[in-house]
Amino acid sequence: MAPKESPPLLREIHLRKDAVVRAYTLNEHNYGESGIEYLLVHRNGEKTRIRKFRCDVKFLGGPPEAYQDGDNRRLFTTGTISNTVLALGAEHSDGEPEAYALALARRLTDAAPSVQATVVHLSAMEFTAIPGAAPGPARHFTGPPGGALQHTATVRLGRDADLHVFGGLDGLELFATSGATFTGFPRDFYTTTPHQPDRALGISCRIAWRYNRPSADYGKCRLNAYRAATRAFAEHTSNSSQHTFHHLARAVLDACQDTDSVRIEGIHQTRPLLDLGPFLPDQDVIYGVQDSQTSPVTVEVNRS
Repeated sequence: MAPKESPPLLREIHLRKDAVVRAYTLNEHNYGESGIEYLLVHRNGEKTRIRKFRCDVKFLGGPPEAYQDGDNRRLFTTGTISNTVLALGAEHSDGEPEAYALALARRLTDAAPSVQATVVHLSAMEFTAIPGAAPGPARHFTGPPGGALQHTATVRLGRDADLHVFGGLDGLELFATSGATFTGFPRDFYTTTPHQPDRALGISCRIAWRYNRPSADYGKCRLNAYRAATRAFAEHTSNSSQHTFHHLARAVLDACQDTDSVRIEGIHQTRPLLDLGPFLPDQDVIYGVQDSQTSPVTVEVNRS
């Protein structure tokens, strides 16, 4: 739940003495800086760790006079946001994204008293060390591939200390070559989808969970969430992508006791087995990829 916005701000503009007074309302307003990308390198003498980060910061609300009058005296600059993100990154080069995002939200909210709330979103991807002949810590790394799994964190901190901390995984791709089903659905005049008692199933999703306390063990929860989601997918007989997304959300919630809500958003990927019978009989190794048209699915499960 996003922090509450302040009440609408009214402005009266007098056109002339005998004119009707016109009132304008400043409703939702926010600003920030997004797409701040950088590498964090952590060196402890024995091991070097490199992660690629992306940070998005949004201020909810802000000084109304900046919008209405062009008065910038209380307007926190976006350049200052970027510098704050980088400076605090140096202090969290080996920390979990949630702790880093929480520190950013607290620092920015304190530094910008004119805003009602601060939202910080971080995503991180790990570099992999390349084995080398030289002794000592690795000095050469390969960057994450385009579809690499990302560790995410989102923090919403309101002026009234209303705090929400979320962790997550983005870019999780799962694929089953068989064992999934899709039957029993209603048929319409335009329905051409066949009943499929045994089909391949591919999904691409992002998983986000809300912590029930800000001092949770973030790293342990993320590891448990990944293991639970992949194990649940492997052991699950899917009756539909909706069925599978709900099953994964429940598994993550059960595996992470420091959470009270799990949300999974993603797409059901069409992965039809290609018929190569005319020239390669008895082959079932090539699946088509049709990702331009997708079937989105969203499931949120709360602890009751």
